[in-house]
Amino acid sequence: MRIFLAITASVLLTSFYLPAWAQPYEPVPSPDLSDYPEIIPSTTPKPIQSPSPTPFPVFTPLPSSTPTSGPLKLSLKVELPDFTEGVRSSLRISLENAASLPASAFPLEGEISYADLGYNQMPLSKQKIRFKIPASGVTQAELIFQSPGRKDLRVQLQYPGVAPRNLRVYSKPFPATVFPRETDSDFEKNPQDWHVWVNIYHSMSADAPQRQYYLITYKGEIVQRLLTSSAAPGKITPTGRFKLGPKIASPKSTLYESVMPFWTTILVPNFSFEYGNHGLVGESYLYLLGTPASHGCLRLSNKWVQKDGEWLNIGGAKWVFSHVPVGTPIEIFKKPVQPFVYENYQKWLVQKH
Repeated sequence: MRIFLAITASVLLTSFYLPAWAQPYEPVPSPDLSDYPEIIPSTTPKPIQSPSPTPFPVFTPLPSSTPTSGPLKLSLKVELPDFTEGVRSSLRISLENAASLPASAFPLEGEISYADLGYNQMPLSKQKIRFKIPASGVTQAELIFQSPGRKDLRVQLQYPGVAPRNLRVYSKPFPATVFPRETDSDFEKNPQDWHVWVNIYHSMSADAPQRQYYLITYKGEIVQRLLTSSAAPGKITPTGRFKLGPKIASPKSTLYESVMPFWTTILVPNFSFEYGNHGLVGESYLYLLGTPASHGCLRLSNKWVQKDGEWLNIGGAKWVFSHVPVGTPIEIFKKPVQPFVYENYQKWLVQKH
């Protein structure tokens, strides 16, 4: 009992005499749940952001009064047409930046050069076609390929700093046909404007077929390429350079007693009126045109057809008889030509019907 009273008295005395800061800790009551906010803020600390780098200053060059580009470049442009053997074609030639040249520089002279074979399939000297470019910078140049196949053209301008153009083109073969194609009938009768080229080379090869043909040019251009038949094996058709002679509408062979419509003489020395080109009566020989089948002369087609109530002759013999004048040079030779395109009588019948 004495011990309990002593402890109690000691506690009371201590509480009474202690300062406020030394008083025992009384816990603060927790707030009611209704006092909390509806969204409780996160206690997660924000990530530390690294400082943004200081941007480098952008350098803007000052405008310069000195031009950075040199003089305009001059260059040739060539627009190519579709080329066909023996047909005149036009090339459009232009000079880029021609306006940068002084007016005194025009016209500018140029040249197109290429290698070619003649209509007799012999090499020609280097072909050179000259042209002039006016101040407009555009001009046209015409040329004729006398043989089919690939051709290498060189187009150059006689002016410093303009590079030449090297072009590879293709010349399509002019087709050989049994009957003549329709043409402008306004031909002059000057024999110097005409030439006949007869190639009696013949090949039945599937890879490189070729048929005998009678080629007619007027002022350097092909107007007809007709299938023909020269001498059969054992007979002779002379080769060389001759001229066309007198014509007879419907003579009869003194040796074979056959009619030879639309005869045109080939003046072969020492063979007076023995050689010529002509048609025959009947249809069977038309199937053989393009192959050796005659007694020595040159056979051409002969055929009558009815059109608008009238009978017309559409044969090659009649066309030569009516258009190609006496005195026209004719050259007969034997040379392979590739590529070669032709339409024989069988093909003509199929297309006709």
